[in-house]
Amino acid sequence: MSSPARSRAERTAIDWEVRLRDPDQDDRALAAFRQWHDGAPEHAAAWASLQDRLGRMRGPRAGDGIAMARALRHPVEERRRALRAGFGMAMLAVSGAGGWKLANELGYDATWRSGVGEHGAATLADGSALRFDAGSRIDLARASRTGGPAGAPIRLHLRQGQLLVSCRGPLTVAVAGADIGCDGAELCAGRLGRRGIVAVRGAGASLRLPGRAPVALASGTAYTFDGDGAEASPLSFNAATAWTRGMLVADRLPLPDLAEAFGRYHRGILRVRGAAAEHVISGVFRLADLEGALRQVAGVLPVQVARYGLLTVVE
Repeated sequence: MSSPARSRAERTAIDWEVRLRDPDQDDRALAAFRQWHDGAPEHAAAWASLQDRLGRMRGPRAGDGIAMARALRHPVEERRRALRAGFGMAMLAVSGAGGWKLANELGYDATWRSGVGEHGAATLADGSALRFDAGSRIDLARASRTGGPAGAPIRLHLRQGQLLVSCRGPLTVAVAGADIGCDGAELCAGRLGRRGIVAVRGAGASLRLPGRAPVALASGTAYTFDGDGAEASPLSFNAATAWTRGMLVADRLPLPDLAEAFGRYHRGILRVRGAAAEHVISGVFRLADLEGALRQVAGVLPVQVARYGLLTVVE
């Protein structure tokens, strides 16, 4: 293969890596990728070479945030330099628009954030202990940062991921379009795909969705919710917080939501497409064991798994 052809194939492979990490890509994008990948031997070779290099990368170091921010300002060329320099897979989530708006959407300006496969912890101003899942982005409201009126609740905005907080005072968590308020409870809240989940223990809490009556959450209960309302979940508090112990307990969880949860722990791209996206699954999964999870899925559902380096497609 000539050097120009190899260079073009490598650039296109990088573009596909960036594009496929956009969760909004549909089946047509995957079909176009396969057509490109299988269309010429140099395409498949360029993709395999890129996947091999990315597979050897480690997560971003503490000093890489400035480099990522610079790259966000010039996404077309800088994202390629970022990949070649190997300063972090987070850059691969960037699509074509660029700018500081993307920095906000990707959570680089969040008060707390965790990387792929990393849990995090913090202590709030009132002494409440906060833990958060891999791939989480959490904002502390401005009033909470500046102290606000005495006794005012701390307000957290969970952009993505999951959190567990042992409240020592009034606290509100905004997640998936809802406000969850509690005082003195253990509260687990998060997002699984398109729906939110909340579980509470030790005291009650309240769930407020726009335009709907508040839902009282008794100690020991769990709910899932979205814009259409909330419904009780059969999951226990321990099951809902299993991510703190490296597990995911699923109860009729849509396969795309399962893929999203595993995406917080693995640097590859996992996509569910076609009829597979309509399936739901129940079970207990080890978040560190993607291969085991895929075997579980393929063992109980009529799906197939195709792999292209770090890209895995379930269909």
